[in-house]
Amino acid sequence: MLAITAHSLEIIAHRGYSAKAPENTVAAFAAGWEAGTDACELDLHLTADDKVIICHDKDTRRTTGVLKVIAKTAFDELRKLDAGSWKGEQWKGEKLPTLDESISTLPEGSQRFFLEIKCGKEVVPALARELARWRPREKQLAFISFDQEALAAAKKSMPWMNCYFLSGTKDKNKQPRTLAQVIAMATSAGLDGLDLGLDWPWSKAMVEQIHDAGLKVYAYTANKPADIQRLAAAGVDGITTDDPVLTKQSISTP
Repeated sequence: MLAITAHSLEIIAHRGYSAKAPENTVAAFAAGWEAGTDACELDLHLTADDKVIICHDKDTRRTTGVLKVIAKTAFDELRKLDAGSWKGEQWKGEKLPTLDESISTLPEGSQRFFLEIKCGKEVVPALARELARWRPREKQLAFISFDQEALAAAKKSMPWMNCYFLSGTKDKNKQPRTLAQVIAMATSAGLDGLDLGLDWPWSKAMVEQIHDAGLKVYAYTANKPADIQRLAAAGVDGITTDDPVLTKQSISTP
């Protein structure tokens, strides 16, 4: 049996409990907390009128059926869209949520929200404004992003927030990255950890190398029991998954 149990690492529901409810909606976050997940992840963008809204893609076509480029569209116009019907009739009327609506679903205690910055550093002032009231619950919030500049700006503006750098084994130009390079990128920006994809050669030695650099290490996005068990055995601090219930079962199964 695995020596690691479901209680010794964070299970992070990817875009909420997205295997069950429409991703990045209040319904998905509520389903994640109800299922007992340790954390939920969400994706955020900046609207044309300088407000934060929750959506994975840079446009709304996939999850609403209506094409609106978020950065070029006003917040009120985006809020009129139906972000639930694509997943099922029972989700009809779910909106693209605000950051505040999303965080308001978070139970008091030790559970967390991982807030992924999907745009650039231009969103940081809006985030600082909107997150100010959540400062008393700072331990329950963290930023993640593939954009090193955005994360560095967020850390500088909100040093109380944990910030984890997302990376695959290649950069946006498809050039290879080494683990040493990614560790250096995180430490030079004063970040708190790494959040790395399944394409990395996960092992205990790899995780120890990251921990020895003073960084936490998380993994995304694992949905197969074999992958989940491999990551847990390597000693990661957390696993992002579409199905937190399956993940808990996988790491507690012989």
